[in-house]
Amino acid sequence: GQQSCKAPLLMSRPFSRIILPLIAIPLAAAASGHPAFALFRGVPLRAAGAAASAGLQAARPFSSRYLTATTLRMSVFPNLFGMRGGGSSDASGSTLAIFPSAFHDAAPSWESLDKMVKETPDGQRLRAEQQDREAGKGPAHCKNKLRLFGKTEKDVRVVLYRDHAGWCPYCQKVWLLLEEKQMPYRIEHINMRSYGEKPDWFMKKNPSGMLPVCEVDGQMVSDSIRIMQVLDGLDDTVPMLPRDQEGLARANKFMQIERELFSAWCSYVFQPRTFGRKGFEEVLTKVDKALKETAGPWFLGGTHPTIVDLQYISHVERMAPSVLYWKGLQMRGGEAQTKYPALHVWLAAFEDRQTYMATKSDYYTHITDIPPQYGAGQEVAEADPYMASLDGRKGWTLPLPPLTSDSMQLVLDKPLTNIPDETARIEAAMCLIGNHKNLARYCARSAGPDVGKWRQKGGGGKSALADPGAKSNEAVVPDMDACLRHVAHALLAGPEVAAKSVVSPGVDSRVQQDCLKYLCQRISVPRDMTYPAARQLRAHLNWAAAII
Repeated sequence: GQQSCKAPLLMSRPFSRIILPLIAIPLAAAASGHPAFALFRGVPLRAAGAAASAGLQAARPFSSRYLTATTLRMSVFPNLFGMRGGGSSDASGSTLAIFPSAFHDAAPSWESLDKMVKETPDGQRLRAEQQDREAGKGPAHCKNKLRLFGKTEKDVRVVLYRDHAGWCPYCQKVWLLLEEKQMPYRIEHINMRSYGEKPDWFMKKNPSGMLPVCEVDGQMVSDSIRIMQVLDGLDDTVPMLPRDQEGLARANKFMQIERELFSAWCSYVFQPRTFGRKGFEEVLTKVDKALKETAGPWFLGGTHPTIVDLQYISHVERMAPSVLYWKGLQMRGGEAQTKYPALHVWLAAFEDRQTYMATKSDYYTHITDIPPQYGAGQEVAEADPYMASLDGRKGWTLPLPPLTSDSMQLVLDKPLTNIPDETARIEAAMCLIGNHKNLARYCARSAGPDVGKWRQKGGGGKSALADPGAKSNEAVVPDMDACLRHVAHALLAGPEVAAKSVVSPGVDSRVQQDCLKYLCQRISVPRDMTYPAARQLRAHLNWAAAII
């Protein structure tokens, strides 16, 4: 499901090959993502009518050529991936000391916590949305398995196979297109090779194992833009491409600029020092100018994004955190908003759409998902003020500052982005309560023998945060269950109230602290919850680690 910087465009004539000096990006096919565990449950662009009339055979496959993988210095977060298994929590060699029963007994029961959620308007609303999702109804959401848009299951012609963690940019754009067109479809979540094995039944259907892939009327279609063109040709209710040659030529022009932007980003982020910065900023200016050619926010005008916009957004979303984290360059907010005003308006327009917000990750998720997909970002000293705040070494503590347009991860004052803190805390608590048995055992992996083995075995193509198949230390599971009950209580009643029910364990708690941090570092957006909820849960997990 990956396209390298040398992949040709889906255009009427091939895009000239771009050679990236001094860099080769390891692009293991479909290798990205968080742990294999749901913590909280070239073809020319052509008129869609022509593609539809010719059937699925109208879409020809890419001839993609991948860059040779070379060893690049991995930019790891200090102390982030250093937790050890086998009952030892840090270099000092502390051993597991089990908490007394008084600590367990003092924590509110899961039943009482669930009752607290049900008594809140937000809890009632979120539970109603869960029920709607199970029936294929309601707004776009990462956990949807069926989407009907007012139709019946008999109308489903498409099955989307996308990555389980919500990390793959190519899956994201196909997912967005289906939501924008409101085309009934089913969703199957598949592991990516960086965080788990793909199931045998999927490999039989799709021997390459690459994602995304769509099953359309029983036929498997691969390559994201090829898939989008085929899907757009199935109906004209919400056209995602122009139906005339002049409009297609304009779309192709913008698609070519997107490949220039992607290549400039690769040349900048994955090379040492500040090589490539000037070229990257020049192409950003070119993109901003292209967006100004229409009156509205979208590349081709109109009332909704098109395939051109979807081609851009999945990588622009990843560019903003990566250039900030590794290079100290802000793409959003501050001077960037003045420098690239049309780009800012375009991003804001996407953030007004639930279809997009259901697929959108936060900065932390992306700075952890980029290395196993594209290679290691090469940091510079100018990035130091941002790195610790983005990777959780500082700032993930209570009280949290409000989310604003001045935040390091810019959050506009919009209903879908700036969710009230109380609502975010209830969402986070519901995620804990709804999967508490699995989560307690998941935390206990940190005290088990297998943490880090997946990464050691697979190298840079494997996620540093993934431990598929890791064994939990069963002895610490009851302690983690009690800790998570205290976390949920703090989310619902406030840390001051919750702290009164915490009984000091009276023993060395470093193993349990690391278990809480293990979970904290593996909360993924949007897979597990929204960004506002994720920041609340991360901070409350750190609160619990400190209080024990």
